[in-house]
Amino acid sequence: MSELPTLTEEQLQRIAANKARALEKLKAKRELKEHEEKKDEKPLKRARWIKSFYEYDLSTLKDSKAGFIVEEDTQKEEKEENRYVAQPYYPPSADPSENPKCKECGSIDLDPVFFNVFHMNLCQICKEKYPEKYSLITKTEAKEDYLLTDPELKDTELLPHWSKPNPHKSTWNDMMLYVREMVEEYAFKKWGGPEGLDAEYERREAQKKAKKEKKFKEKLADLRRRTLTSTKERKRQEGPHKHEFGSTIRDSEGKTVQKCLTCGLVVETEEL
Repeated sequence: MSELPTLTEEQLQRIAANKARALEKLKAKRELKEHEEKKDEKPLKRARWIKSFYEYDLSTLKDSKAGFIVEEDTQKEEKEENRYVAQPYYPPSADPSENPKCKECGSIDLDPVFFNVFHMNLCQICKEKYPEKYSLITKTEAKEDYLLTDPELKDTELLPHWSKPNPHKSTWNDMMLYVREMVEEYAFKKWGGPEGLDAEYERREAQKKAKKEKKFKEKLADLRRRTLTSTKERKRQEGPHKHEFGSTIRDSEGKTVQKCLTCGLVVETEEL
């Protein structure tokens, strides 16, 4: 096999120069072609319906929707401010004798919710030990069981309450919790003891029953009135009654009579 001839340095330089000139010509030809194509292109016309637009920083915008969202946000912020988040209780003093103590057992390890919300010195153990006194009841239970009103239950000076997010739905009003002992004490003071509370409950139940019976009687009277009216209207539409007499008979007195088969009217007749 014959060996390829080796190129001299001069030949290699000439080949490189020819290649560079060819690339330059090719590049110039492409640029000329692109320039002519751009000149032939017609500028796009702007549609008449396209309007000028403005750029906004969307991070700074707030959707108010006529003010409703702003109001809801304000109410939400107020609710969150009024809520108390339970935190661990730390005795205020290093000296045990100076710290508040549980009203039942004297322990200094107090429940933070009772201490900060209800202003009551009570420990966790006693809270669980006496549920008949220190269990938490809802606003609905306080209204139904102790016959208290909304203004009374909203007054934190009369009855402190703990506001918590509603567990059933986050968009509903907060759940308001009360200490049974405090609610019961205020209700007994208002109604004159447990006997007065029971008497008021029975009076209201009797009043509800009387209203229910009155409403039932009114509905019954209205039904009778409408039934009577419809009967009269039906008779009016049917026109005057036409008697349909049966066969002639003789009564006990020997008279000849006929009786209407529809309404029972009896008339005397004479046989010719």
